[in-house]
Amino acid sequence: MMKRTNHFASQHYKARHFWFWFVPISTSIFMSIVLSLATAIDVSGGSRVGLALFTGFFAAVAFGLNFLQTKFGWSSRAEVHRSAEVELGQVAFRLDTLSKYEGQGLTTGSHSTRSRANAIRDLYRIDVYLQAMQRCTPPIPESINEVFYLLASRLKGICLKYPNAVKVRAFYEEEEPDSENPVPIDMQIDALDLLGREIENYWLFPLFLPNARDVVSRTIDIFFARPQVHPQEHHHPHHDEGIDNGSYYEEQQSHMV
Repeated sequence: MMKRTNHFASQHYKARHFWFWFVPISTSIFMSIVLSLATAIDVSGGSRVGLALFTGFFAAVAFGLNFLQTKFGWSSRAEVHRSAEVELGQVAFRLDTLSKYEGQGLTTGSHSTRSRANAIRDLYRIDVYLQAMQRCTPPIPESINEVFYLLASRLKGICLKYPNAVKVRAFYEEEEPDSENPVPIDMQIDALDLLGREIENYWLFPLFLPNARDVVSRTIDIFFARPQVHPQEHHHPHHDEGIDNGSYYEEQQSHMV
């Protein structure tokens, strides 16, 4: 999730820097140059004074906006979040290579003692590195955090209340249910990917972000839509047992009435 939030934070700050600082500053500088050239033309005294005043105004605007740009630092924040996104991608790759030690692999199994010791050392270094990165990286905008954590909360609530909504999907049936974290990891990844696409489809993104409740509700509705049964799936045991997520939709429809 950290990789995704840093990705959207980088895009959000980059767009705000461009439209709120770069474009107005560039426009003000351009107008100052044009008006300065106009004052060089042989015009009447009154017009020259007016052009000089407008030139000074746009120059002052450019100076003021540049000062505010430095104070807010949206451009530097975008770069930091972008760097964090790339580094978290490398961390994810390293963790994926260590997945062979999942479960009891660090204490037992066919892995050598030296290999397990190296894996433990790498996991410790990754943990320390992530903690340091979290301290050094600017905070994620609250609007972005709200969207992702709201989705995680809604997924957990649905998987606890409607376990058939998970069982109906054969893609996640191999994972053992967990009362502490009932959302299968693959399901969470797929839902987060869908949420990311829904955010990017928002017409004002990345300058502005969609309403958290609206985009999460739409993502949940799309994600838990009744899957189409392909011909080869007609005899799937889950379908034979009549397991579906209809109860989830029935309750949603009752809330809408």
